[in-house]
Amino acid sequence: MKESTFFDKIFPKKYNFYSMLLEQSKINYQVIHALERWIKDKDDTDSNDLFIKKSEADKIRFKLEYDLVEAFTTPFDRQDLYSISVEMSKIIDCSISVFKTIKALNIEVDSTIIGMSSLLSQGALELSEAILVLEKNPAESQTKIESIRIAQNSMEDIYISGFSELFSSKDAIAILKYREVYNFLKEAAILLGDTVDIYHRICVRMI
Repeated sequence: MKESTFFDKIFPKKYNFYSMLLEQSKINYQVIHALERWIKDKDDTDSNDLFIKKSEADKIRFKLEYDLVEAFTTPFDRQDLYSISVEMSKIIDCSISVFKTIKALNIEVDSTIIGMSSLLSQGALELSEAILVLEKNPAESQTKIESIRIAQNSMEDIYISGFSELFSSKDAIAILKYREVYNFLKEAAILLGDTVDIYHRICVRMI
């Protein structure tokens, strides 16, 4: 890290953290939406998008983390800024794990996987739209927060229902395979909930 000059201390550089968070959230949604599309149609174009967009999201997160160290001030708590970026990144990691597991185990997707991935995509879109209004009107985000929580809770319901149906099967190998995918999707739902908790805390402190 370069040394700060006297001029830098008097006139510290300004960083647009709102813009970086918004861009990261948009690309996160694109990754998850690509997963949702691939699950439904198994198009290689969608699977390629997963990794291209993940790389883009990682670059934004790394830049944000670097700028956090350099920044003299931040628009809201540094820890919250760092945490929400990291949690969004973890959701992408789970999405990639879902894709890799389905491919590696040659799993035929079922209604549980389709339903959970669709709700995850919906929640990611709502999160991006919530971050869009964070800077100028955080009070508007309440309906988005509620929608994200509904998507998360619905994922939990589908997960439980899917597991119940899965364990009615006598095929132990199939149970183990599908359980891996279900669990990655459930973890993504939990991370989505953690992300919106941080987002809500930021809003409460700003209003």
